[in-house]
Amino acid sequence: MTHTSNPVSEDASEQVRIRRLVQKARGGDEDAFGELVKTYHQRVYSLAYGLSGRADDAHEIAQQTWIKAWQKLSSFKEDAGFFTWVYRVASNTGLDYLRRRARRREEELPAGGEWPVDARVERAASQAPRPDREAERAELMKVFEETLAELSPEHRLAITLREVDGLSYEQIADVMKCRKGTVMSRIFYARRRMQERLRELL
Repeated sequence: MTHTSNPVSEDASEQVRIRRLVQKARGGDEDAFGELVKTYHQRVYSLAYGLSGRADDAHEIAQQTWIKAWQKLSSFKEDAGFFTWVYRVASNTGLDYLRRRARRREEELPAGGEWPVDARVERAASQAPRPDREAERAELMKVFEETLAELSPEHRLAITLREVDGLSYEQIADVMKCRKGTVMSRIFYARRRMQERLRELL
């Protein structure tokens, strides 16, 4: 899978800018909050898409995240990074959304959209006979996305934060409010499940 740059780390000047925007937003400045949304919305959406696998659901989760962030901004403690806090809000919002969707028995497989592919999947697809390459790639992606959809929300969140967003185990534990060992266990299980399903094709 392709790692993005670490979304939690920011350079010093950006940290200063974000702190100023947060202080203004906490004072009721909606324009300042809008700048925070503009800065981090794509990352929040990516996390939401990684959890839900569907664009419509990802948009809904992201929207709910920012509404909750605005409502709960007074609870943000500035000793923690703002985006780490937003990630936690987004994670909880996404998990709650998935649980409600499951209760309504509307759980569906991911439909369309791009998903970062494990390097082994890309390699296997590229090594397939040329006439069948696209069909092979499509089949691998289908199995990959189906397996992702079968994981529990907690396992899906852990693997998304690690493999898509590139967070460390410690950062994931902070976001998910659990022990590092729990994070490692969830990621190990998710990777093993992916490998088992992919091995059936490879």
